[in-house]
Amino acid sequence: WCEVELKVRKEIARSMGEVEAILEPKIAWLLSEILPKSTPIWFANSMPVRDVEWFWKPNDRRIQPFFNRGANGIDGTLSSALGMTHRALPGVLLTGDLSFLHDTNGLLIQNKWNGHLTILLINNNGGGIFQMLPISQFDPPFEEFFATPQTVNFEKLCRAYNVEYEEITTWEQLKQKLDPLPQKGIRILELKTDRRLDTQWRQQHLLKLALKID
Repeated sequence: WCEVELKVRKEIARSMGEVEAILEPKIAWLLSEILPKSTPIWFANSMPVRDVEWFWKPNDRRIQPFFNRGANGIDGTLSSALGMTHRALPGVLLTGDLSFLHDTNGLLIQNKWNGHLTILLINNNGGGIFQMLPISQFDPPFEEFFATPQTVNFEKLCRAYNVEYEEITTWEQLKQKLDPLPQKGIRILELKTDRRLDTQWRQQHLLKLALKID
């Protein structure tokens, strides 16, 4: 199993090195390498925590992972991450757009909150996890009832809550924003992705990894 693990990890690293566009699986993989040591990070449910499970690179950086599993719901994700970073080390939240939108009023706590949280907002305009189901081949009803795109302008939403905002369009830009992390305040770094392309990439590469094991 150790040999298989090493073989799979090498293949993942090779595949990620070829990815230039902003792709969800690479976000999870890259975070494992570029976050400051001992950083607390909250993983939202749905695709973020799964991409971390599949692609996170084991190392000795002592990153502190947090997540709500159990019922696997998306409610309260932002508030949980804010609680994690209150009077603690600067932290990160990796979340999709729907999980974030379910709890945006958590931002109202910032006047009584002391710490720093960088929110990595993966915006694929809907529920990316459902793109992996067979129903995604049937539209209608897929987009309206399963993907449920919201088409929210997050820059304007941040302005309403007086939260710092920036769109991330390159991997180098992301690296520069995450090390070092600020000490105070809340900021949102939005990464716009295409859930169809992300799903296609996962399916192709997870199959390749499975064949490596065989």
